[in-house]
Amino acid sequence: MSFTAVWPIDDPGGGETADEMTVDTPEDVDALLRRLAEPGAGPAVVEHGDRPLLDDTEGLLGAPGRTKIPDHDVAAAVHGGFGYLTYADPEHDYSTLDGEPGSPEHRSEHVDHPAGSGVPVEVLGAALKDFLATAARPTCVRWREA
Repeated sequence: MSFTAVWPIDDPGGGETADEMTVDTPEDVDALLRRLAEPGAGPAVVEHGDRPLLDDTEGLLGAPGRTKIPDHDVAAAVHGGFGYLTYADPEHDYSTLDGEPGSPEHRSEHVDHPAGSGVPVEVLGAALKDFLATAARPTCVRWREA
């Protein structure tokens, strides 16, 4: 099993680039977290290769019904020493982690993580390793509706 993570990188000069990583092993999850903690790294969109694809009936990525899209919406971030994760799929409404009460909010252009949804980075790592192994919403963490 594997997943792909894609995230924006803000350039101090005002530009924006992106990075991508395919994660195949628990050690790759650790490497991903180190990269997401680098200056300028934004939240990563995470797509698991072993989850079903759905018809894009709304035309989000082209002509309606002609493109397949993931059946899940997962984003992971590392910010200010905390890990953040959002998750949604057909069985679960959009949720964030039920994190440390003192963790600050983390807002980006594409994903907002409310205050109190950050967890120790090691906990985010465990959740992503669970997702890698099962292709299901991680059960080793607590969730709350976003």
